[in-house]
Amino acid sequence: MRKLLLVIFLFAFSSDLIAQQSSNVVLLDHWTDTVDIPIAVEEARYSDLWAFEQSGMDYVAVGSSRGTEILRIENNSLVHVAYEAGAFQGYTVVHRDFKTYQNYLYAVCDEGTSSLQIFDLSYLPDSLHKVYDSNLHMTICHNIFIDTLNAKLYACGPNNTGMKVLSLDDPENPSLDTYFTNVSYVHDCFVRNDTAYLNCGFDGLHVYSFAGSVPVQLGVIDFYADQGYNHSGWVSPSGKQYAFIDETEGTKIKLCYLNDLASIQIDEQFAPQEYLDYVPHNIVLLENLAFVAHYNLGLRIFDLTKKPIKEVAFYDTFLEDTKYKLNGAWGVSILEKNNQILICDRQNGIFLFSFPMDVLEESTSDLIVTNTPFIDENSRIIPREYFSEEGLSFSIFAANGQQVFQQENLINWINIPLGLAPGTYAYAVYDSDKELLESGKFVKAN
Repeated sequence: MRKLLLVIFLFAFSSDLIAQQSSNVVLLDHWTDTVDIPIAVEEARYSDLWAFEQSGMDYVAVGSSRGTEILRIENNSLVHVAYEAGAFQGYTVVHRDFKTYQNYLYAVCDEGTSSLQIFDLSYLPDSLHKVYDSNLHMTICHNIFIDTLNAKLYACGPNNTGMKVLSLDDPENPSLDTYFTNVSYVHDCFVRNDTAYLNCGFDGLHVYSFAGSVPVQLGVIDFYADQGYNHSGWVSPSGKQYAFIDETEGTKIKLCYLNDLASIQIDEQFAPQEYLDYVPHNIVLLENLAFVAHYNLGLRIFDLTKKPIKEVAFYDTFLEDTKYKLNGAWGVSILEKNNQILICDRQNGIFLFSFPMDVLEESTSDLIVTNTPFIDENSRIIPREYFSEEGLSFSIFAANGQQVFQQENLINWINIPLGLAPGTYAYAVYDSDKELLESGKFVKAN
C-alpha cells in the first residue's frame, strides 16, 4: 500500500463541547434488549464487552444479567446472533468479562455461584458452542486477560484473592500455571509476552514478569499524585506507552512512557474538562489515541500527540442526571481496521461508532506538508497512477476531526466541495477494502 502524503490534524478544544451529546464521532447503530434480558441492580442489564474476528466476520461478546450475548457487526449494524446462559444469573449479576484465544471465547462472572466458561466460536454465526463450564479454578472472577503469545490466561481476583495464571496449551482444558499472591488482590491486568501490568486497587500499579517459574517484580507505582482505586490499564501496540485509570471520582487518566520499568512513573495526566464530578472506568490505547469508557460521560477520545493531551471527540451514552456515579459506559472495545468503536452502557446497551482512527494513527516520520499541489485548477485531486479506476472512497475531515464530506465508488479523482468553509482540512482516500491509500492536508482559501 502506497502513501505519498501523511496527515497533520489540528484539533481544537473548547468549552463549546460541553453540554452536547456528541462531537466528532458518528453513531452507526445501537442495540439493546429490554424484553429477554432481565434488569439487575441499579437498573443495569449489561457490563463488559470484547470485539473479535472469527472466520473473516466481526463480532462482539457482551455480558448481560443472564449470560453471554454475541452480536455480529455487519454493514455498520449490530445483529444479535447467539446467547448462552451464565452459570449464575439474575438481579445481582453486574459484571462479566470476556477475552478470546484462537477460536475460543473465555467468560467469567464476579457474582454468585459462577464459573469459568469456554465457548467454541467456529460455529458462529449459527450457534455458540459451550465446551467447558467449571469452577475448578475459580467460582467468581473480576477480570481476565490472555497473553496470546504464551497461551496464558490471567484471572484477576479469583474468589476475591490474588491472581491465577492458567495455561491454555489445551485451550478447552485450562491448567493452573501460577497462583500469584504477592499482592492480596489484583483487580485487572494487561499482559503482553509475560510482562503483566497489574491494577491492584488501593495498592497501586505493580508490573511483573511471569516468564520464569517464579514471578519477578519489574516496577511499581504504589504512591502517586491524584491516586485512587487503581482499576484498569492498556499498553499501546508498540509497547512504548501505558495508560491506567483510577476508578475514583474526580481523578485523571495517567499515561506512562515505558522507557525503564524499574523506574516507571506517571508522565502525563488527562481527563474531560468536567472530570471532577465523574468517574473513568476502562481504556483502550493506540499510539496517538486513547478511547475511554467514562461511566456517566460515555465515550471519550483523546489525542495523545497534543501537549497537553486534548479530548477530541465524545458521545454521551447516558443522558440521565443522577447522583450515582457508576451508571452508563462500562466497557470499550475497538475494531481498528474498520475505524469502529464499541461502547457497552450498563443501562442502555451497545453503541457502535465510526471514527477516523486510521488517519490519526498515521506515522509522522518523513512528513510532507503541502497546501495545494495535489489539487488541480478545477479543485480536483490529481489522479494517481497507482489508484484503481473504481471502488475508491474519499473523505474530508475538518481540523477538529469531524468528517465533513464522504463519497463512495469513485474513479481516481474527486472534486473538493466548493461549499467548504475556508480553513485547514485533511483528506483520506480508501480502496474498495477500506484500506487507506493516501492521506494529506490542504487549505481551502477564501
